[in-house]
Amino acid sequence: MGFTPQEVNAMSMWQFAAAFDGYVKANGGGEEKMSNAEADDLWKWLQSKEGAEF
Repeated sequence: MGFTPQEVNAMSMWQFAAAFDGYVKANGGGEEKMSNAEADDLWKWLQSKEGAEF
């Protein structure tokens, strides 16, 4: 998004969320929704990584 870590730390959650939404819209994201099957697969994968360090 182009912000430095210091700029992000200085933002409120609302400001960051608004900037993120604008970035996604400006870059063509958010058009396609995740299917229920994809969401289930992602949830299963996240659960399998419980306790793992990323």
